Amino acid sequence: MGTTLGTLSNLAIYIGLVVLGAFLGSRKALRSRPLVWVSKLQFVALMILIVTLGVNLGANDEVVSSLGEIGLSALVITVFAMAGSLVALTLLRRFVLKLDRYGLPRGSEAAREEEAHQAGKADNSLTLWIVIAVVLGMLAGRFVLPAAVTVHCGTIINFGLYLLLFMVGMDMGKQGTFLSDVKTAGFQVLLVPVAVCLGSLVCAAIAGLFLPLGIKDSMAAASGMGWYSLAPTLLAPYSLSVSAVAFLSNVMREIFSIISIPFVAKYIGYVECASLPGAAAMDTVLPVVVGATHERITIYSFTSGVVLSLAVPILVPAIVAIPF
Repeated sequence: MGTTLGTLSNLAIYIGLVVLGAFLGSRKALRSRPLVWVSKLQFVALMILIVTLGVNLGANDEVVSSLGEIGLSALVITVFAMAGSLVALTLLRRFVLKLDRYGLPRGSEAAREEEAHQAGKADNSLTLWIVIAVVLGMLAGRFVLPAAVTVHCGTIINFGLYLLLFMVGMDMGKQGTFLSDVKTAGFQVLLVPVAVCLGSLVCAAIAGLFLPLGIKDSMAAASGMGWYSLAPTLLAPYSLSVSAVAFLSNVMREIFSIISIPFVAKYIGYVECASLPGAAAMDTVLPVVVGATHERITIYSFTSGVVLSLAVPILVPAIVAIPF
């Protein structure tokens, strides 16, 4: 119950910051100005957030000690789960939502303009910056910074995330298309987390065919959907080894998502970027999704992350209870 209440509390803060940013960004006094500093500040805040995430992981003895022992199983489950969610969401986008690779209705005037001008922001240089930030952060957290500093990483991450979500909201407001983006997405946006969940679990089950864990435990490890602080706790009473695999796998899912999103945006599709991080699509990875795609993808990413976050406390025990 406490975990669920914490999730709802964080969710309220995230929504409030995005809405406040969108409201201020939509004001005429701000929309009429270029506000170049918004994108620059957003990039700086994103780098600080990712470096701090790296520091937090590098300083975590549990993450480091798990790499050799269970790293391969966690890696296989993570890759299969992310690939499954990516394929499932691609099929959903093309055949059910009927959107083009930019997340716009196929054949619309806006879609033709976007394709003609390549208005997307996907850029491989973003991936390079992200990789450098993660690696430097993890090295600093492991070998340089003392525990007295790394203990404050959680606070820095929270405030960095708050700033980023506010800036994402301002970007949405300045675009002036928030309501039309919501209308375009419609109630079908709720199918996005369903596709992500099904794709992740089905492919995790396939991975279980080749791993010592087996099908059920591989699905259990993947059912955290990137929420590495909750899933291991729920799985610990069931199996400490599965809990450890789940922890490392969900950590990997967040890191791999941050690194691969710019490539997916450029070569596969904008909406698909929301599939990679799972639950983290609503918070830490949301600015990366928006930065690599377009502000209108916020609707898909945020909604998917919210639904998956609320589903994890139900999904993990349900898989554990499967009688095989």
